[in-house]
Amino acid sequence: SHFFTLWERSLRQMGAVVHTACAQGRLSVGLGGEAVLETAITLHRTYGIPYIPGSALKGLAARYAHKHLEGDTWRIGGDAHTIMFGDPKSAGYVTFFDALYVPNSGHKNGSRSQALWPDVITVHHPNYYQGDKPPADWDSPTPVPFLSATGKYLLAIGGPEQWVGKAFEILALALAEEGIGAKTSS
Repeated sequence: SHFFTLWERSLRQMGAVVHTACAQGRLSVGLGGEAVLETAITLHRTYGIPYIPGSALKGLAARYAHKHLEGDTWRIGGDAHTIMFGDPKSAGYVTFFDALYVPNSGHKNGSRSQALWPDVITVHHPNYYQGDKPPADWDSPTPVPFLSATGKYLLAIGGPEQWVGKAFEILALALAEEGIGAKTSS
């Protein structure tokens, strides 16, 4: 809680605009990362709390702008897209900060709030998914346990006021329509 308070205060002092977003269900960011288990989740290295990397938020917003906003200016290489998100030669006008878990905002486990929850993905037809064989009734399901996160997350974007407002508008649409992480279809 103390670290979160310092983080939020620092963001506001830098002039970043801050909003809170709530995961509607379970959230899994970083499943493909290196881990001691088969799957991973993005956790803060020092405090072990879930967070959404700013690069993931920026990538989601940039992809959404390219695919869904009208006009060539929002396509990759267009003026608005390049100004907001940057390109290989220059940084964008806005900074997407990591979104930290808001303390005590996770789903309830009895009387206390819990950020991380056990979850499972069950692969029913592994040979089919690898393109080797058609699915069959005698295939053996393979459960894969992993952790997922719940709760609210502090979103922060810094930069010129007009661009930050538009960035939050795009990010809100992208989060609502496409979601973020590995469980967006759920």
